[in-house]
Parts: sequence; C-alpha cells; structure tokens
Amino acid sequence: MIGPTVNLIGKQQVEEALKALAKKLEGATRVLVGVPEGAGAYEDGLTIATIAAVNNFGTADGRIPAREFLQPAINEGAPQYQRLSEIMIPKVLSGSMTMTTLLEQMGNLAEGHVKQKITDGPFVENAESTKRAKGSDKPLQGKTGNLRQSIRYVIDESGEQLEEGL
Repeated sequence: MIGPTVNLIGKQQVEEALKALAKKLEGATRVLVGVPEGAGAYEDGLTIATIAAVNNFGTADGRIPAREFLQPAINEGAPQYQRLSEIMIPKVLSGSMTMTTLLEQMGNLAEGHVKQKITDGPFVENAESTKRAKGSDKPLQGKTGNLRQSIRYVIDESGEQLEEGL
C-alpha cells in the first residue's frame, strides 16, 4: 500500500516539475550567436556583419565561395549544449539557478565554438589575390581579426525576425 502511494506522489511531482519546466521555457527567448548589429565597420564602410554574411554564405555569382562557420560550429557543439542542459535544467527547476544564467552559459559555449571554427576551419582556400591583399592564406582570418573578435552571443526575448546582423 505504501509503494503505490509513493509512486503516485512521485508521478505527481514529476508532472508538476514538467509543467514548471514548460512554463519556464515558454516564450520567444533564444540565444543568438553571430555578429550583432553595431559590431562595427571596416574603413571602406562595409559592416563586419555584411562581411560575415558574405563569407558564411558566399556570393550569388560564386566569386566568393561559402565558408560556413556558424551552423557547422553550432551543430558540432550540440552534444555539449545537450549535456549542459541535462545538468543545469534541474537547477533551474529547483530555483538554485535562473534560466537566464543557463542561457548565458549556453551563449558563452556557443560563442567559443564559433570562434574556434573560424580559427580551425576547414574552409575553401583563399584566392591568390586575396592571399596577397591580406598577407595571409587563412580564410576568415584577416589582418585585424575583426570578424572573429566580433562574434558574440545575445539573449533575445523579442521573438522578432532579425533584420541586421548575422
């Protein structure tokens, strides 16, 4: 008789915890990683976000090939984000950690993954003219390092479509 009572209470606690988790996860809050609006511009006026988009997606004419660094970095890091969630969600549910803190940890982790991807590649090789112009044969790594340094995460609660940034 005690066994079923304990199981019933356990079941109710689990159901309540799941409802609480669903409520905490509701909404449009998301972690965005990339080059945010206002990250700066180069001397010629092109924004760092524009340069990031051109490099990540390539150009329509194919002159600049896609050197995807965002999605591959996030995909490769997915097991770590999953593990972080498994460890930290119980803390969020218990109230010993806020959801914002968890999202900040996810953002920092993802930001690091994207920066590492820019450093490690692999990417399509630069054209000879590009190598000469920037003095380096490493794709996505210019003289200044502005692209890599501009990678940031933001916690966005607006749920709105992004209009600028990458």
